[in-house]
Parts: sequence; structure tokens; C-alpha cells
Amino acid sequence: MIRILVILFALVLLFLSYILLKKPHLLTPLLASNKEDLSFFNTYGQLYFVFAILGFITAIVNLKTIILLYIFLALILAALFSLKLAKSLNK
Repeated sequence: MIRILVILFALVLLFLSYILLKKPHLLTPLLASNKEDLSFFNTYGQLYFVFAILGFITAIVNLKTIILLYIFLALILAALFSLKLAKSLNK
């Protein structure tokens, strides 16, 4: 059951990385469209892609401690992204 949830979580991260890397113009109406914001989306898109790949590897390994560590790190990454996005929206 946990394995299926990790795979679904990795698929969501893969979708988000695609949006951030290939279609950042969907999110730029929220921000002032400058190079700094586009590099912000590019950086987090790449990080989400790496975490998606790690999620698939974690699902294959299927050890509870590794799965919990993966979820913990992915949630920290998501929290950092949301905090930086909120900070750039506040400008």
C-alpha cells in the first residue's frame, strides 16, 4: 500500500516538474515575468524531477525507513518551494 502511494506521489512530482520546466508561463501571471522567477521555476522543476526519480527507486527498494526519509525530504522541498513562491508573490 505504501509502495503504491509513493509511486503516485512520484507521478505527481513528475507532473509538477513538467509544468515548471516546460510551461512556466502558466504560473508567470502570478509573478512579474523576469529572469529571476524563470530560473526559480527551472531550479525547482529540476529538483522535483530528481525527487520523482528517487521516488520510483524508493518504491522499488521498498524499505520503510527509506520511504519515510524520502517522504520527509520531499515534503521539506515542497515547503521550501511554497515559502519562496509566497515570498516572490509578496514583492
